[in-house]
Amino acid sequence: MDKKELRLRRSARKDSMQIEKLAHEYNFQIVPRYFENIEYDEDFTKIAVDKEGNVRGGCIGEIYAWGILYVDTLWVDEKYRGKDIGSNLIKAVEDVGREKGCYLCFLGTLDVQARPFYEKNGYKLFGTIKNWPEGHEDYGLYKPLDVEVPSRECKPIDYEIKDGTEEQGEYVDDKLEEYCLTKIPKKHDYIKLNRKFVDKDGKLVAGIMAGVGEWDTAWIWVIWTEEEYRNKGLGSELLAHFEKQAKAKGATSVVAEEVFDWNLNFFLKNGYEIVQKLDNFPKGHTFYVVRKDL
Repeated sequence: MDKKELRLRRSARKDSMQIEKLAHEYNFQIVPRYFENIEYDEDFTKIAVDKEGNVRGGCIGEIYAWGILYVDTLWVDEKYRGKDIGSNLIKAVEDVGREKGCYLCFLGTLDVQARPFYEKNGYKLFGTIKNWPEGHEDYGLYKPLDVEVPSRECKPIDYEIKDGTEEQGEYVDDKLEEYCLTKIPKKHDYIKLNRKFVDKDGKLVAGIMAGVGEWDTAWIWVIWTEEEYRNKGLGSELLAHFEKQAKAKGATSVVAEEVFDWNLNFFLKNGYEIVQKLDNFPKGHTFYVVRKDL
């Protein structure tokens, strides 16, 4: 490989979608899908509605093709908290995961959100990202779904838990974001810093999906390199370029997800440290969240 023939470019939406797809395909070569009917993940929403049909709370779940459930969003109207709506919503989402055959559930929550609530509902801590965002902490929590876990006895309900639409899921997501921003005001909108390497013919050979969040929190979602270009420093160049751009945008540290035992050493060699670790995700392997100060 002559690296002089490669060019670093901004990624268009179609490029980023391709990078994500190729990264997932590579992961599935190492650990095959448990659910063949799910390309990568499949989301759904449960909502709590009162007698008038008003949405008073909601929970969005994502089912990963590896048989894992992710709780993406949980929100309850402030006036209706303390009535076990949240517990009934998360139970409804977990029940869907079990019915589909998921063996594990995980989620992330900030210190201004609901760690004690999740722990009351059987979740355990698997890692903490300190000072993320600045002055706060981000917690990773998990719960096995394939073993018997005593459930909390919830109060009688005067509302209905039902399936939500995509629009209602967006409403729930917006309401949770609105709540979080009252606790931690945002500094700016999300800044995309997706980049790609292309060869002399314009063919995609490597790419990164990453950016700086509204609290100056820099994230790496996916990084991928074509097989013939691996172990030649291309991924490290992408990382270094992103880190430089993120720092220029105000980020003081960067966190990478989609890190597993088969690509952990790449991040460690580039100066990242492990801040969260969850065993048996996917089965027989380990999931990590890693961080690097800028």
